[in-house]
Amino acid sequence: MTSFGSAKLMLTHFEDYLRGVFHPIPEEKIIAGLLQSFSEWFFVFLRNASLCGLLWYLADESKNLLLQISAILAYVALLVYCLSYINWYVLTPFHFVKHKRLGHFLDGVATVGVIILLGSAIWGGTHLAIKAFSEGHAAPHTSAPRKSVGPSSGP
Repeated sequence: MTSFGSAKLMLTHFEDYLRGVFHPIPEEKIIAGLLQSFSEWFFVFLRNASLCGLLWYLADESKNLLLQISAILAYVALLVYCLSYINWYVLTPFHFVKHKRLGHFLDGVATVGVIILLGSAIWGGTHLAIKAFSEGHAAPHTSAPRKSVGPSSGP
C-alpha cells in the first residue's frame, strides 16, 4: 500500500471517529445561526457606517461638491438599508375587532406608528454613528521636541 493510500485510510478513520464524538444539537444550531446572522449584519452596518463617516469627513474637509453628494447618497442608502429590516413583519394588534375595516385601519395606524418609531431610532443611531466616524480623526501632530523619559546623560 502506498503512503498516500494509507494516509487517506487514516484520515477516513479519523473523520469517522470525529463524527462519533461530536453530536450537533439542533436548538443550538438555530441559536448559533441567529447569532452569526446578527453579527454579520452588525459588521456590514459598521463597515458601511464607517465608509459613510469617511465620506462625510472628506466632504467636510475638502468642500468638494462631488464628495458631498456622494456622502449624502451613501447616508441615504445606509438609511434605506437599515429601514428595509423593519418590513419583515405584519402587525395586527387589532385582529379581534369585529368590524374588519376598522380593524384594518387600526392595524395600519399601529404599523405606521411602529415604522415611524423604528425609523426614527434607526435614523438617530445611523446619524450618531456617521457623525462619530466623521469626527473621529486623529489629532494633528506637532513639531515640538519630545522630552526624553530616561536618566539624563549630563555631568
